[in-house]
Amino acid sequence: MRRPTRQTVTGAHTLLIAGLAVAGCRTQPLLAPDPAEPIFRTERIPAAWDRYNHTATIVAMPDGELLVAWGSGARELANDTRIVLSRRAPGPDAEWTLPVTAADTPDRPDANCVLFLDDAGRLHLLHSVIFGGSFCTSYVEGRTSEDAGMTWSDGRVALPAVCTLLKNRPIRLRDGRWILPAYIEASYASHFYFSFDGGRIWLPGSPPIVTLPFANLQPAVVQTSSGALLALMRSTAGAGYTWQGVSLEGVAWLMTPRPDIPNPGSGLDLLRLTSGHLVMAYNNSTSARSPLVVSISADEGRTWSPPRTLDAGDGQYSYPSLIESPDGMIHCAYSFRLEAIQHAEFNRAWLEAAD
Repeated sequence: MRRPTRQTVTGAHTLLIAGLAVAGCRTQPLLAPDPAEPIFRTERIPAAWDRYNHTATIVAMPDGELLVAWGSGARELANDTRIVLSRRAPGPDAEWTLPVTAADTPDRPDANCVLFLDDAGRLHLLHSVIFGGSFCTSYVEGRTSEDAGMTWSDGRVALPAVCTLLKNRPIRLRDGRWILPAYIEASYASHFYFSFDGGRIWLPGSPPIVTLPFANLQPAVVQTSSGALLALMRSTAGAGYTWQGVSLEGVAWLMTPRPDIPNPGSGLDLLRLTSGHLVMAYNNSTSARSPLVVSISADEGRTWSPPRTLDAGDGQYSYPSLIESPDGMIHCAYSFRLEAIQHAEFNRAWLEAAD
């Protein structure tokens, strides 16, 4: 079993654990994170098997505990693929636990999971159940946990629409509604669902969003300071750019291409920080799922900072999931070459520093 590895980069004045010269040591700040000091850490989340691990989702609990869930199996769409979950307790010396099974449909693949917390602090897990030989023969199942993912309710059909899949978490809007970004696999078209009861029942809120000549899918959505909704979507392979959608209510969307945001036909994520800044994680390439980078925007996504690299090199580093923890740190869980799940942790000071 490989132990998780962690790499830490902090400002010059951050105190570090002694013994940095020892190969493979974990490095951690001895002091609480200083928002003025650039901080970046990365670590591998342990997997029970050296095989297919993909499509991670991350959530931060109110006490600072982090949970990451993803699909793990012999290969994509293998019948043994299930949703597993690892957690990291708050505190500088905490490590990620070995994953445990959160959802496993007998003889059917489970995939494309999303974690989120409702207003009552209840943890929700949404994921696809594949009943045929492709992602299009699937439906979305939901289950809840009252104890931070230690135990789960039985699964129930959350989105009965066949061929509808998820990539990114829902968000709560200021009027109390929840909006869930989704997409149709057959036509590669984004669309959105709404919930009026905290995420138990989801109702279609928009028709499929069709764009030409290249399609859009796997949307990530935030609410801007004006109350409008901003969504970014990956394009299909060959386009090389990201799609942007703007909507007042989440039903009708104005779609425009964003050639300034490259996309190789791969998932991205979008997060609104408590400060009001937006953070985007994406592949900064028109053709490859490497490098994986993050950028920050202070003007509601109109412009973005130069990208900071989370991972790069041969292979793919893809399908990021972003969250902000109560201490103000930003976290990104992503697929590491489809072999494992990687966790990166950083702050605004690191994001805004020169790469």
